[in-house]
Amino acid sequence: MTLGKILWTTEGLLADKNDDGVIDGVSIFVDLPENLMPLGLLDFFARMGLETTALSYNFFENNGQQVTMGFEKSTDATEAHFEGSRLTCFYESEEELSQLLAQLAAGGQEERATEEGPKSSIRSLSDIWSYSGFGSFDEASPHHELSLNIDVDSALQTPALFRELCHFAARCALYSTALELPLTGKEKARITFHIRQGEETELKLLGDNRFELAGSSNSCPLALRTLNNSKHWSQQGEFGYWEQEMIVNDKTEAELWYETQWEDRSEREQVLAAIEDTGQLPGNRLEVFLSEPLTARKNFEKDLLSEFPDVEKVVVRSAFKAGFHWIREELLPNLDSDCTGLHISVRKEANKGGLELPIRWIQELYPIDGITEKETHLTADAVTFSLHDELETTYRVEALFEGGRREVLGTLEVPVAKMPYITRNKFAYPSTGAVRLYQDEEAVREMPVATDRERFYLYYLQEFLPDLQRKLAEFNPGQGHDRPFFDRIEIDVTMSEEEEKLFVDEERTSPLEALYEDLYFNTLDFFANWGVEESGKPFDAPGGIHPFMHIHEGEHPSAAIRVYRWDDRKPLQPKTTRIHFEDSGEFISATISGDGNEATMPVRKQEIELPANYLVSGNAVIAEHSYKGLPIPVLEYYIKSGEAFDASIKLTLFKKTVVIETGHHANEISSTPAVLRLMENAERYTRDLNIVVIPNSNPDGFGLLQKMIDEHPEWKHHAARYNAVGLEFAHIRYKPTIFGEANVLPLVMKKWAPDIVVDDHGIPAHEWVQPFAGYNSPPRFPVSYFLPSAKIYGIGQVSNGANKELHQSNLEALVQSISSKIADTAIAEQNEYWKRRFTKYGHHWLPDVFPIEEAPHLNFYRQQTVTPEYPTVSILRYPEWVAADVISEAADEVVYGDSLESCIEAHVLFNQGVLELLQKQQTTPLGSGLAKYRERPIQFKL
Repeated sequence: MTLGKILWTTEGLLADKNDDGVIDGVSIFVDLPENLMPLGLLDFFARMGLETTALSYNFFENNGQQVTMGFEKSTDATEAHFEGSRLTCFYESEEELSQLLAQLAAGGQEERATEEGPKSSIRSLSDIWSYSGFGSFDEASPHHELSLNIDVDSALQTPALFRELCHFAARCALYSTALELPLTGKEKARITFHIRQGEETELKLLGDNRFELAGSSNSCPLALRTLNNSKHWSQQGEFGYWEQEMIVNDKTEAELWYETQWEDRSEREQVLAAIEDTGQLPGNRLEVFLSEPLTARKNFEKDLLSEFPDVEKVVVRSAFKAGFHWIREELLPNLDSDCTGLHISVRKEANKGGLELPIRWIQELYPIDGITEKETHLTADAVTFSLHDELETTYRVEALFEGGRREVLGTLEVPVAKMPYITRNKFAYPSTGAVRLYQDEEAVREMPVATDRERFYLYYLQEFLPDLQRKLAEFNPGQGHDRPFFDRIEIDVTMSEEEEKLFVDEERTSPLEALYEDLYFNTLDFFANWGVEESGKPFDAPGGIHPFMHIHEGEHPSAAIRVYRWDDRKPLQPKTTRIHFEDSGEFISATISGDGNEATMPVRKQEIELPANYLVSGNAVIAEHSYKGLPIPVLEYYIKSGEAFDASIKLTLFKKTVVIETGHHANEISSTPAVLRLMENAERYTRDLNIVVIPNSNPDGFGLLQKMIDEHPEWKHHAARYNAVGLEFAHIRYKPTIFGEANVLPLVMKKWAPDIVVDDHGIPAHEWVQPFAGYNSPPRFPVSYFLPSAKIYGIGQVSNGANKELHQSNLEALVQSISSKIADTAIAEQNEYWKRRFTKYGHHWLPDVFPIEEAPHLNFYRQQTVTPEYPTVSILRYPEWVAADVISEAADEVVYGDSLESCIEAHVLFNQGVLELLQKQQTTPLGSGLAKYRERPIQFKL
């Protein structure tokens, strides 16, 4: 092996201190004579930085390193000898020594061409030490190429400055996978760093990729030492924090724009008025449908009998899930003990222009079979349904007996209202209130009575939203897409409604939760429809919609709506043009320009207290601050080098890397505790893997969730799904934005270039209904989320172009690995249970709307009707090097206790399947000389 090659191995200067196959140090003492300053040594130091994943500035200190580098004047030849632990450079002149060192720096270079990587940029002085390392990158890549030229005025060329330049060269190259040499005298280098004399000691940006350090021969080395030793603010350092502090300080609370009120008579008053309007009652029996709790309905029955003594019988039924309550309250208590089953015949829904599914009336019964098992001698499986094109009533219920005997227990016709939907010529037909008068068994009159929920919703839809649209008529380009029209709408609704936990799975009866979901999603659809009409593209980011529902039995319905103004300013994009130093070298301040103005900010560290469970293990960094100014931590798990500086992109070169994002949708609550639990045993994986965790990528949404669960802890709370202003920030990643949460994953991708991206999510744990949008989950979704389909399921994403077949193969390997982890666990049993439930109430009738894509022990969806396709999805953006991109979905909106624990365990098993498969894959860093790489994307092997 030649000297040029042996130097750059662990037999030479390099160290693998953890014996894990990763070069994590350079062990050399450079015994440089005081006045010797060969420029080629900068190249040599850059090569040292290139070769390692970590370094400290101890090269000029004798600390017992494995190699000592000496320099001896010679009259014979300029050459290097490596014997034992000593590397001796013999030289005739400093210029020839410089050439020798440059040759050693370039030693071992292979002829094989490697993929050219993006070159770092310096557009602001804060880019020098960035989140990614040295410089900023427009796009992520596993290839980082350093192209740097260093130029020093001759009057400043001192030994002290030269040594600091060596350190600077090593650290810049540390964050690179490829290196252009030499670092001096190269006019065509992408980045130039000039050091000159100046009265003030300052670092100055001369233009894109051009910066200089000015000062005296005494102050420049001290200032450069400070720069060399500084760390990016994300690592609890001070460098660049002045810009982030300016951004955070620029945030303000949204102002109230306007508010409006609504109130009306109660449903009971409406019913009484409807009856009184008939004059003398034309019947002897009353059937009333009322959206009230059972106790209120029973009391109202007594009131009606008292108010109308000629009436012989009164029954007040629920106007919400009328069939479910009718069976539960009137049929099940009188069920014959000899009955062996219940069969419920259901009329197929077929209203003109209706959003409802054909099985809508089966959906409205859910979970009547579970209630039957809980409250009678029958099992849930003994309750069956049939769907009929023509049935005289909405429901007919029969009791089944041995020998095939059937007995009709009752029939029910559910009253419905016709309500407009957002989309033209589309309607919803929700069950509604009504008064029916009977003479004996014959119906003689029916009077509709709109529920409190209907009347408020119609006001909101037909008066409030059009008025808001008119007020928003003058808007700026981009609003409604990557910026909202308003900060938020707060909707406080007070009504007398039923709220009951059923103690069947996580199910509950909650008309106001249904109204909450309608207000939230239908408002989104209102603005989406406006966008299509306006420009052919939906307005998917109108602003936050925050419904707050208050249940006050017996009160009149009322609502208060407050709209908060959005200040549509351009995102602050500060550029640091100067950094000022004391003559003793310490930072003083930074000058920042932007929008034609200049500001001076002090240089200081941020003081952030992270949650204790974030600090148990791993390396905690702060990637960004949210729109509301909250820090967003990232936890990095890898074997520590013990050195001052680590290079993440280089760690990915040596080991496979996985990124796990959690908490993206804040109401999906199990992913964060699950990943923290998984990482309690991170050492099981870090010998083979680097694991990067975003434990709470949406802190603003999490804050809203905490506010909302205070009153209704077990609702789904989709209003807390997105960020503070209701924006799905995944759609605006890789764009300039005021929403820091959108920057986190792109920053992580640029820093780590992972092999696998995992996004842990959740689904509703109980029934999701929207009576004013077709009863099913929102029309905006191509498939139904009406009830949970699993305890956990997966979604796999593959590219449509580059490496498509490899991605498909990798996805199948991942599915098998995850399936094997879930096999023979309680999670597998729960998945099977929910598959049966999902089939009974959905898939059996409408398989395309209620799809099941089975893998062993769990569903795993690969079809594009389920998988996201927006261009910020990692595997779609970077198919050339991302090997896999998967999503997990656990039924955790919003659960506690054993249910939460099972969701956590499900996420843990899912992620273990990912990590263990990646752990098995063999990868080898390739390339010697000035370019390092490994084959990407990995082809998984089981």
